[in-house]
Amino acid sequence: MDENDLIRRAAAGDLGAFEALVERKRERVFWIAYHVVGDHELARDVAQEVFLRLFRVMRRFRSGGRFDAWLYRITLNLGIDALRRERPHREALPLERPGRGGGAGTTGPPGAAQEAGAPEDQGGRSPTGETLRQREVRRIFVTLCALLTPKMRSAFILREIEGLPTSEVAAIMKTRESTIRNHVLQARRILQEEMRRRYPEYCRPSGPDRG
Repeated sequence: MDENDLIRRAAAGDLGAFEALVERKRERVFWIAYHVVGDHELARDVAQEVFLRLFRVMRRFRSGGRFDAWLYRITLNLGIDALRRERPHREALPLERPGRGGGAGTTGPPGAAQEAGAPEDQGGRSPTGETLRQREVRRIFVTLCALLTPKMRSAFILREIEGLPTSEVAAIMKTRESTIRNHVLQARRILQEEMRRRYPEYCRPSGPDRG
């Protein structure tokens, strides 16, 4: 089914269309949430909350609007909120293979709790098969990302990790493309400087002889 038609039907209250929409969007939502919060279980909780929120506000979506921008904005906001709540109680963990489970005990649309869980390993975006060093680098990235402002972090995740065009990131964050480029440049600088200072063993030598 055409996605625009699916969105229109879901906004009109078609539960089957909503569940199909969740199935299409759940993996991207999970990974955006993961890169915001840096923890698999918390990211799954955030993804579930995103789709529960979406279920409640779906009727407000205006036909012809940018649905993905709207959905990813909800994801970023809920992810940042969760991170602020959980930071005193959790430490960032290395990225591990996502499990199959969906959250239990949450009231919402049928199937939403299961569908909003972490994506199964089906290749592509799955981290399965990464070396221990690669997982450690991801853990370091999550740690260093805590130094970024929420806006810098969001722009960097969407542009550099998720690979969205600058124009789309600007639409999601409701700002200008030049502002997004500035956020990304500042984030890169901070991450590079802190990487060299805290984890020099992961940085490439600056001299010509790099082995």
